[in-house]
Amino acid sequence: MKINFILLVIPIFSIISCNNNNDVSFKIVGTEDYSNEISNSIKVLKNDPRENKIDSFFSESYKRNQFNGNILFAESGNIITLKSYGYANLKTKEKLTQKHSFQLGSVSKTFTSVAVLQLIQNGQLKLEDSIQKFFPDFPFENITIHQLLSHRSGLSQYTHFCDAPDSIWPDKSKTINNEDVINIIKKIIPLINYAPDKKFYYCNTNYLLLASIIKKITGFEFKQYLKKKVFNPINMKNSIVYDRTNFREITMPTKGYENKIPWEDHYLNGVVGDKGVYSTTMDLLKFDRALEKNLLINDTLKKLAFSKKNKDFDHNKNYGYGFRLKEHKEYGKIVYHTGWWKGYRSYFIKVLNKDQTIIVLNNIKKGAFFNIDKLIELIN
Repeated sequence: MKINFILLVIPIFSIISCNNNNDVSFKIVGTEDYSNEISNSIKVLKNDPRENKIDSFFSESYKRNQFNGNILFAESGNIITLKSYGYANLKTKEKLTQKHSFQLGSVSKTFTSVAVLQLIQNGQLKLEDSIQKFFPDFPFENITIHQLLSHRSGLSQYTHFCDAPDSIWPDKSKTINNEDVINIIKKIIPLINYAPDKKFYYCNTNYLLLASIIKKITGFEFKQYLKKKVFNPINMKNSIVYDRTNFREITMPTKGYENKIPWEDHYLNGVVGDKGVYSTTMDLLKFDRALEKNLLINDTLKKLAFSKKNKDFDHNKNYGYGFRLKEHKEYGKIVYHTGWWKGYRSYFIKVLNKDQTIIVLNNIKKGAFFNIDKLIELIN
């Protein structure tokens, strides 16, 4: 029998101070199935005049060798355009289809955030919990879940201190994972950039720690948790967390390139939470619809994730919990995340006031990132 929790108007302070409950047995077993609701919320528009404008932009970008990938533009779940440009693999000339999946890079952080907020919603975690609650011998004190989610921990980038000097991880052919990174932090105690909560500093280390805390609380590997509590309930059947142990599970994987040079499977790919999710444009639209309908987390927590946690930077930009934020002079709040990792670039953009969704997945890194405002203009 399914248990439905109906959350009425609950103040924020009651959400962040729920009783901590580590009884995994009833919290994790069983999931809701929203497949039909998600499927019914997505339709394909025919002869939308915006399709030509969007296609013209990406066709030109492809001709100039500035884009190779898949796109999906939608409004209120209605797909305006869904197209592929170029190759999944330049060497084999395998043409891209919408079934091909891409490494999302930092867009993966949106999933990590939702997973953390689910545990908060279930009373298994609190925003004010410190890292020491889960890793008592972690060498930096007074760093909270809130600070990890909002990039206010001040910690250093693991991609820097694990990569050099070579004495830290001598064999670069050997996979490094989240547990390895945490052990390295305990051993070398890398310098911090700022004191906790002093300022915003975007740091991938924050999100690998969050993924590790999810494992600590639930007893499930991060990839298992996302599959059970995020991907499966909304039928994201072509999405997985890749950690170098499960390549065969990736649905029609693309190859990432730096210009025309292929990236090999990097040893840091074993670290997840900050990156690691492979997905498709359609699966990301399902995720978007689930957020819109509050199927994965309730509306109060979603609004909390979509709210500013820092002073504005780079003019009008900010960061919430796993989502970047900016104010558009004409269209209001934009919730988004971009990603880059070893040849891949990804864009997940939401124009809240118009319920517009922009998904762009690129497997060849060349030239500058697309301008977010320019992509928004294509749909308006």
